[in-house]
Amino acid sequence: MSIGGDAVIGSTYAELMPLFEADPETKAIAIYSEPGGRMEAELADWVRENRSRLPIVAFMAGRFMDEMPGMRFGHAGTIVEGKADTTADKIERMRAAGISVAERIEDIPALVKERLAKAGH
Repeated sequence: MSIGGDAVIGSTYAELMPLFEADPETKAIAIYSEPGGRMEAELADWVRENRSRLPIVAFMAGRFMDEMPGMRFGHAGTIVEGKADTTADKIERMRAAGISVAERIEDIPALVKERLAKAGH
């Protein structure tokens, strides 16, 4: 499911988590994340507060943007606005919440498989 990364979106990861948690068909979640915004921080907070049953794997694109604060990039004019928006902070918060963060996009399938195995699936 794509929720987009523009300034105005329909739902955030955290808002969708109760739906994923309630769906017995959902076994894991993989997210592709980009710099800017606070959706990943909100997801990390939700996971910590609610102890998600679902393994979550994330990939953070655009890590280079931390070296260029204030510069706009990408299709939606992504801008890193503050510490909570940096890729490094997002990665740190997600990992602290138990979300696996892939170093490369091609690592996602192996991480999902590993997390599913640990969860008994």
